[in-house]
Amino acid sequence: MLFHKKVVGCNAVVIRNLINEMIECIKCWHELEEEEVYEFLLILNELIANGIIHGNNGKCDKALTAIIQELNSNTINICICDEGNGFDYNTIMQSDVDSTDIFTESGRGLKIIKALCDTIKFDCDGNNGNKISISKSIKR
Repeated sequence: MLFHKKVVGCNAVVIRNLINEMIECIKCWHELEEEEVYEFLLILNELIANGIIHGNNGKCDKALTAIIQELNSNTINICICDEGNGFDYNTIMQSDVDSTDIFTESGRGLKIIKALCDTIKFDCDGNNGNKISISKSIKR
């Protein structure tokens, strides 16, 4: 395991620090190109924002757990788990972006994550949809 941290709350400074720590961990794991750093930042921001805003409903007494694991020499897994009730991820992931209202934010971040990652899995432990895991390879 490269990184494991649990944070409680929704304080912007705490969340920003968590994202910075995760990016530094990823950079220590492997040298990244500028584009890869940007993609990882976008992925982490979306994953963590979804966990805090949608999963924990912005409640500052709820926790978020972030884990980074090395899958192989050029692929990592990032897992975010919140304390929310979960959601119907199948409906969101199967919806057609082109046919939805362009001003609707629902699901857009997850589709961006899916586009940038090798894999995206929800509810990995059979819980209630409050856990998301992605894998992403870097360029060699």
